[in-house]
Amino acid sequence: MSQKPVSQFYRIRDFAECVGVTAKALRHYERLGLLKPRRTAAGYRVYSDSDRARLDQIVALKFLGIPLREIQALLDRPEPSLAEALRRQRARLEEKKGELESAIRAIEDAEEALRTGAPGAVLWRKVIEVLVMKSDVEAMKKYYSEEAWTKRKQYYEQWPSPAWQEICRGAAATLGEDPAGPKAQSLKARWTELVSQSITGDPAVQEGALAAWNDRAHWPTALREKIDELQLEQVVDYFARMLAESWKAYIASEAWAQLTERQRNPTEPWNAWYLRLRIALEEDPPGEKARALVLRMTEL
Repeated sequence: MSQKPVSQFYRIRDFAECVGVTAKALRHYERLGLLKPRRTAAGYRVYSDSDRARLDQIVALKFLGIPLREIQALLDRPEPSLAEALRRQRARLEEKKGELESAIRAIEDAEEALRTGAPGAVLWRKVIEVLVMKSDVEAMKKYYSEEAWTKRKQYYEQWPSPAWQEICRGAAATLGEDPAGPKAQSLKARWTELVSQSITGDPAVQEGALAAWNDRAHWPTALREKIDELQLEQVVDYFARMLAESWKAYIASEAWAQLTERQRNPTEPWNAWYLRLRIALEEDPPGEKARALVLRMTEL
């Protein structure tokens, strides 16, 4: 858009030339109520500096993909509404970005299939695999708030990442090892680091991830097959026993037994409590915060 300054009042064609839009667009914005230029006694439209500022907002929001009819409502509301609308639009664009990246991956896989002389059935299967994965990923959205899902979605699109596959296979190969031994504790340190990276340090993401895992029996078939392929049930149990070795010193044996029993049938309040306990137990040393949380267990 031209940066040529606008004088106090401009007729429509001069204003259109000055701001870099067409006169037809200005009339359309007026019909929608987005712009309301003054009229001369003879009925001619005249535009001012305030109209320029308003038009800048319209053009910017239109560029961001917000429909014109939504823009009118936004510009007539307080700033908090505009901030929320921008946040929502960013989430939509990030979702579209993910869809485009999935489509690009499908095309790349299909191109590779063509280069290797694979039959047409294989080519289309590559595309369908991406479509199925997109559907599976969307099925995981129900465990998260909208904002948390924006942060977590990419994790499921790439799940399991090479790093997760490596550590799961390493753990599966040592399931018979002592969970308190040096090999297991070394794996535990890498596991804890990966978990911290994947949940982004956001409590809402952490809570959604825990709720999702606790409901894994209802995950889409393809994701459940990956759980079986990586022996993830056994691996997670193994890592739980590794963590237990460093946690049990701070929790009485009776409470520990109750904790492990209750975790088999979690509720939403339990998930939130357990998440806080895990964070407290990972502090060095855990101390009174973890003990205080354990005392609350019977309330849940």
